[in-house]
Order: sequence, then structure tokens, then C-alpha cells
Amino acid sequence: MRFPRCSYSIKEVERVSHRVAVMYLGEIVEIGPRAAVFGNPQHAYTKRLISAVPIPNPNRRREKGKISNDEIKSPMRPADYQVVPIQYREVSPGHLVATSDHSTQSSHLG
Repeated sequence: MRFPRCSYSIKEVERVSHRVAVMYLGEIVEIGPRAAVFGNPQHAYTKRLISAVPIPNPNRRREKGKISNDEIKSPMRPADYQVVPIQYREVSPGHLVATSDHSTQSSHLG
């Protein structure tokens, strides 16, 4: 049985999902099989989400990479903003990520 599940807990998503879509500002920026998205995140927002998950074992906490301190640009768009169709590239079979051109054009992550 398949059903969509929306969650703010990335760890929960990793445990219960076979296929994952990451949304940023209401748009899917990365989608694919769980192992592909968690094992090889491509979009900057996906990388931040995964790196923000705390590691409960104190002996392994240093294994995790640092979270970027770069600012995410404001989600506000000008009143005359025209929606740009999202272009995706395939990273591996079934694992898609929004191209950087789209992120730059819509001022999402720059």
C-alpha cells in the first residue's frame, strides 16, 4: 500500500519511507528512493536538513559534518515574479534534484 506522508522529522521519513521528496518553499527540490536521497543528497536544502539531525550517541557526534552558516535567501518574491518551470536532472535512477539554474532564478538558495 502506498500513501503520501508529510513530516517535519527527517529521521522519521528515513525510517518509514521508500521514496522521499524534499520540499523547499512549497516546491519539490529533490525526489528519489530513500537510499539515494539520504546517501547522496544533492540539493543544498536537503543537505542542511540531513546535517541538522542530532546524533544520539555522544561517541559518534563528531562524525557528522558541520551545518552551513550561510543564509538562505528570503522566500519573498517580487510582485511581478513569473513562475519558472522546475527543471530536474537525474543523479541516479529515480533520484532527481532541481537544477541549480532554477534555484538561482527563483532566488531560493542561490
